[in-house]
Amino acid sequence: MTTYLRISTALIAVTSLSVAFFSGPAVAAPTPSPSETTSPSPTASASPTASATPTPTPTQRIPPAGPFTPCSAGKTLTSSALGKLYGYVINADTGKVLIDVRGTEVTPSASVLKVLTAAAAIVTLPPTYRATTKVLSVPGQPGTIVLQGGGDHTLSNMTGDSYTTYYRPARLEALAAQVFAKWNEPTPINKIILDSSFFSGPTYTSAWKASDRTNGYISHITGLQVDSDRANPDLTSTAYNGYRSTNPVLATGKYFKAALDGLADGATLVEGKTPAGAVELTRVVSQPITNWLSHAIAVSDNTETEFIGRHAAKAAGLPASFDSIQKLVKSTLEPLGVDTKGLVMKDGSGLAQANRVTPKLIAELMVKVANNESGLGSLETYLPVAGKTGTLAGRFNGPNAMAQKFVKGKSGYIPGLYSLAGIIDAKDGSRLAYALFARSADGKKVGYAARPALDTAATRFYQCGGGLTR
Repeated sequence: MTTYLRISTALIAVTSLSVAFFSGPAVAAPTPSPSETTSPSPTASASPTASATPTPTPTQRIPPAGPFTPCSAGKTLTSSALGKLYGYVINADTGKVLIDVRGTEVTPSASVLKVLTAAAAIVTLPPTYRATTKVLSVPGQPGTIVLQGGGDHTLSNMTGDSYTTYYRPARLEALAAQVFAKWNEPTPINKIILDSSFFSGPTYTSAWKASDRTNGYISHITGLQVDSDRANPDLTSTAYNGYRSTNPVLATGKYFKAALDGLADGATLVEGKTPAGAVELTRVVSQPITNWLSHAIAVSDNTETEFIGRHAAKAAGLPASFDSIQKLVKSTLEPLGVDTKGLVMKDGSGLAQANRVTPKLIAELMVKVANNESGLGSLETYLPVAGKTGTLAGRFNGPNAMAQKFVKGKSGYIPGLYSLAGIIDAKDGSRLAYALFARSADGKKVGYAARPALDTAATRFYQCGGGLTR
């Protein structure tokens, strides 16, 4: 008996159990995760014989009517640690502009830009949207299969109890098990076509540094990759390595070939498009887009945000490319009344130094989020909370601890710029939308001290509430 037949016969028996285990909409094996972002599960319905429990009526928030006692931001906006400051604060209840410091001037954004990409995706994609990775056979080409990417950066090469930063992703091992279960050709697989054409255009922009990839900040943005192309994404391993390769597509093909142990030992890997007439053999699907959004905003995942932007662009009828991100955001937000004047998006994640936003643009978007206009309220639930979650978990300390739990915001950093923007539930009950950018410019410099200085300003906003003045 050949090695292929011995292995495949044994694995088919095991696969029958695997297929049962992986059945259902999420095909990947469940794995633990340090950053679970599951969608809320429906509450089980009561037994027909049980008496109904009255559902409490939610208390409707009543915004404070004022008048508000004037309360100056004072020295919190003039700290030398903030360099050249750009800021804008709006009372989300009344629409009144409370702070305007270069609010209509453009500045680099850093990762605050992610809220624009996320907002466009929330408006464009249904919350149940998922990415699908398929394996297809090719009639007339015995032994040939296609691994067709659907733009799932979370697709994982992990096995067993290993896990990555992404919650319960689809796994290559599940895909391989299903191929084994369904493979009925007399010969093993001899060719694997790797189709990454779900996305289009360049996979890496000249607006990023080459070191952004090697330092682990970003991967090539390809329609087919595993684990966001991290060299070792296993969070159970002491050898974790966030380095990204120059060819995620080929790397994925090698992992998949290995996962098909005994069935594709001699297979050739070829990058190309799916041949006409190819027949789907099996598939796995990602977690819903809401999981991606929650994780991307919480931990500021650059690759994840770029993938989210491309899925939204494609759903909007645009090419899934870098060039579409700005078009997507402008066409989504302008009809909502957000002023996008001056917006420049070289990417969707904020990593590019050439990105430009105005504080007014970001604050106006946050007003829409605070008031849940066009369903944007979900973005508020994704924002890190001061002193509690995400990138703000370790911030707002010392005198600023009074604002913990009450300040929500997306933080950002690129060399020469620190940023913070979001929503504040102020002490007086007001809801404030804010955007702050501390920049090295005009002879002024910013360093790490800009972070606590931004926290101090946001804390003052919390204290002042509706009476905030410059």
